[in-house]
Amino acid sequence: MALYTDYKLDESYTPTRISVRVGTNFNDLQEIEVVDIAEPTGWTRIPLKDINDKLIRTFMLQIAVLQNHQQGRDTHMRQIKIQSPVQDKPVSTADFATFNSPEIRQYQNLR
Repeated sequence: MALYTDYKLDESYTPTRISVRVGTNFNDLQEIEVVDIAEPTGWTRIPLKDINDKLIRTFMLQIAVLQNHQQGRDTHMRQIKIQSPVQDKPVSTADFATFNSPEIRQYQNLR
């Protein structure tokens, strides 16, 4: 994950402490990272890994701003990027060959 902030332009609106939480829904979010940032300008990269240093698989990601510079109340994050590694896994129609009923075949093509 990467955040773009600019302390020179935003001053008290710039976050200094960010919490990253992941889970399958809002009720089971777990904090995996707390990052302290001192006067950031540009991209700040935050690797999202678990205790075993493995990449995290999640359905929901929450970025919580815990504190801003100069005790500001609002925050500016100019851009957020969430990136994932690419895995080449070919998808073939042979995987769906066992579904031959008319009820199932009506969903085999995307429109």
